[in-house]
Amino acid sequence: MSTGVKVPPLTVLYQPVVELESGRVVGAEALTRFHDPGGALYSPARDGLIDRIEADATASEHLMRELLAQIARDMIPLFDSRPHFYIGVNVPPSMLGSGVIKHIVQHLQLEPYLGRFLVEVTERQALTDLGRTALAASRALGARVAIDDFGTGQSGLHQLLGLEFDVLKIDRSQVQPIIADKLARRLLRGVVALGGSLRVKLTAEGVETRTQAMFLHAAGVDCGQGWYWSKALLADRFRLALDAGFEESVRWEDEPPPLSAGR
Repeated sequence: MSTGVKVPPLTVLYQPVVELESGRVVGAEALTRFHDPGGALYSPARDGLIDRIEADATASEHLMRELLAQIARDMIPLFDSRPHFYIGVNVPPSMLGSGVIKHIVQHLQLEPYLGRFLVEVTERQALTDLGRTALAASRALGARVAIDDFGTGQSGLHQLLGLEFDVLKIDRSQVQPIIADKLARRLLRGVVALGGSLRVKLTAEGVETRTQAMFLHAAGVDCGQGWYWSKALLADRFRLALDAGFEESVRWEDEPPPLSAGR
């Protein structure tokens, strides 16, 4: 049902995802930003706009068409030149469950690249019936699946059993206190153990310092994402950064972690 909500003009920004073991940029998360009347970019979360869009079937479909069309224009050259590079994208579960995404993908001729997409569904969404349907629909399309914002929904191993997904994204709220807070480090070790039990990859969001990155690496987290490496970039700047050797800037020399990962 349409409520008449309007989708503003949008731009897609890309924030790199870095493999902690090697320092390689292995992918990026696509982040939608809307334009205000003056041309400034702002988050879809402002004033609850994204919630109103996702509640409106027509507006939600328009948003996903625009988003995926921009990703196709921006990223297909990178898919072709970097065989293992992927793009993470948040997709409303209602869109996945309805089959609309499949038609958009076919229209944009993205089928050959579906394996390079990581569909991100939040922890809270994934635990609903609609979310479970969305996860299954994503995998049926050929895309990989991530549980996003993990640590905000208070789910446990028993709730995640039966869900088919590939990546667990640790929310920034769980990452920020790990250096100063002993309990936060213990919780992180629990998440790493959970990831091992489920045989999924772990990506930490909101990494802002070298110390955090090194600790996460020592603790067993696979990948990181955050301002320590880069803010989200426009597509042309993102490609230039990669071509100019951005990957070298995220490597570090072998050295002991700042805190024992076992403490």
